[in-house]
Amino acid sequence: MSQERIYWLAWSKVFGVGPILVDRLYQHFGNLETAWNADEREILKIDGIGIQSLSKIIAARANIDPHKLLVEQAIDNPLWWARIDPDYPRLLAEIPSAPAVLYYRGQAAISQQQGNTPAISIVGTRDPSEYGKRWARKISSCLASKGFTIVSGLAQGIDTEAHTACLEAGGLTIAVVGTGIDIVYPPRNQNLAVEIAQHGLIVSEYAAKTPPDRSHFPARNRIIAGLSRVTIVIEAPTKSGALITAYQANDFGRDVYV
Repeated sequence: MSQERIYWLAWSKVFGVGPILVDRLYQHFGNLETAWNADEREILKIDGIGIQSLSKIIAARANIDPHKLLVEQAIDNPLWWARIDPDYPRLLAEIPSAPAVLYYRGQAAISQQQGNTPAISIVGTRDPSEYGKRWARKISSCLASKGFTIVSGLAQGIDTEAHTACLEAGGLTIAVVGTGIDIVYPPRNQNLAVEIAQHGLIVSEYAAKTPPDRSHFPARNRIIAGLSRVTIVIEAPTKSGALITAYQANDFGRDVYV
């Protein structure tokens, strides 16, 4: 394991320093190990880092031993990619807010990670009509049978229909969750999560044991969009996570269908 990879993990644990700031640190210093040990005045030169952010970085550096953190990770989070890893999903790495670290469980396909297998996200309301459920299943099944990977969020409603139909068609599906990869939300999708892990991937930017939090789900939607060349919205209220995903996909220069 490269020394640099350890410091991507360490920076991902600094509260208040998100993916965009981590990338700016990486670009400025050339690597995150140098950034971790950098002089405070040099860190303040980074656009977006002020006194408040710097104080959080100082506190994190005092409390986090990167090498000890790695050992602890091996217990609860043995499977993860840093953004510099060759196996980190290539399409996701293209977006400006790509997670510094992505945790996963399941079966990682090299062609999928490299962006050679086209991925399509299917998203929508948690309370769909029967019409919406039917078409989510039809579209997912058809795409899966043609070799497309189906990406969704493991939520109830359209997400559940899309994952389930993909698996039934013998396809590969990826679930992006807003919890640790060891926690299934909603709990009713426990069996579905087990099946996805056997025939696809569950991914998250949150470490194991992270419980559901309202702020996590809008954030995870950018990952759904980032993993996919195309986002399809089946049914969605005006204010919904599905439309957030669609807007973000559009911002990333990806295609959006409804």
